[in-house]
Amino acid sequence: MFKKSYPDTPIVWIDAGDFTGDPTVAGEKQTDALVEGMNRMGYTAAAFGPRELNHGWEAFAARQKALKFPLVSANIVWQDTAQPVVAPYTIVKAALRPGGKNKEVRLGILGLTAMNPAFLKTGPNNRRIVIVDPVAAAQKYAAELRTKSDVVIALSGLELEAARNLARKVKEIDLLLGGNGAMQTRPDDFPEDSLFGRTRLQYIGDQGKNVGEVRLAFGDKRALATVTRTVVGLNRDWPDEPALAALMERTKIAINEFHKDQAEASNPFAAPPAGAAVPLVTARGGGAPAAYTGSERCQPCHEQEYATWSKSKHAHAFDILEKVHQDFNPTCVGCHVIGHGQTTGFVNARATPGLKNVGCESCHGPSSRHPDAVLQGYGITSTADCVTCHTRDNSPDYDPELYIPQVRHWQEGAGR
Repeated sequence: MFKKSYPDTPIVWIDAGDFTGDPTVAGEKQTDALVEGMNRMGYTAAAFGPRELNHGWEAFAARQKALKFPLVSANIVWQDTAQPVVAPYTIVKAALRPGGKNKEVRLGILGLTAMNPAFLKTGPNNRRIVIVDPVAAAQKYAAELRTKSDVVIALSGLELEAARNLARKVKEIDLLLGGNGAMQTRPDDFPEDSLFGRTRLQYIGDQGKNVGEVRLAFGDKRALATVTRTVVGLNRDWPDEPALAALMERTKIAINEFHKDQAEASNPFAAPPAGAAVPLVTARGGGAPAAYTGSERCQPCHEQEYATWSKSKHAHAFDILEKVHQDFNPTCVGCHVIGHGQTTGFVNARATPGLKNVGCESCHGPSSRHPDAVLQGYGITSTADCVTCHTRDNSPDYDPELYIPQVRHWQEGAGR
């Protein structure tokens, strides 16, 4: 997501594409909400990436009609004609700051995606859709745009090194703005990283964590004078826009309800089909198969540790998901329950209520054979395991020195 803003003038919002969710019902709901949000924000243009076809041609065509801004791509083409599936570029007029010699500039916005010879999708009448060389496509259309616009902008879904290579070979581009993975570029004009001839490059990472802001200043005859790039981190300091926050909340609830209905429609204890392989859960120390039994079973022998744990946030981790309507979201529950995804682990709150919350076995492993058959090494863990859930994405405030004392229930030197 990129933003170009000037004082006292409208914001021009553009996106580097691939904003469509996974090919699932949840992914469709997320994408429809995102499109509605982008429309509300008044997006000017977005690149057409290969993910936009994740839900099939019919879904894409319907979604395209709902868009209030154009999608552009120069190198996603019909195989039979080599013509772009959507417009290769768009030209928009953007207002400049009041009081200057020029009232507006023409922005030529070109869409490009990474080369992928294996990409093949089917459109109407079984026409095939493929991806061709982005450099060749850019050379063709950027030269054309140069004659029609004051600033040539390429929205890029290329990998970062491929984007740098493109900037070296295509001389007409002023701004190359994109995202592919978590890579970011410097916010200044630095050769070999973000400045190639006239082309300024900016990559801002992925997953909607940042907004790239580009401020442009113009001289006489709408000539581009200076470019200032900034990456704005979308952290908790930024307040939610009420209408968009409400849209997000409705979407989260709708997705959670879908997963809830799916869970209720299936019997998690049904016998597997004849001949199906059933994976076994094994205690960390090796040995015989073990199953998850829940934290309550640990209390009689580990009363003090249990009492400490029961007062911690771990013991109420599932409550957080219930409050935000994500208690049936499979992408969330794994870090709030015991053994999710394992044969004998958490299924859902109704089928396996005893495995809710981050309990003893979340760290120490399945305990069904303990203490009857205590295996050497069983239960040994490390505070280093915490980062499997407390990642930078899921828990940006995680600090071991602050967090671990809140859950400590062991004696130093006696193992963890």
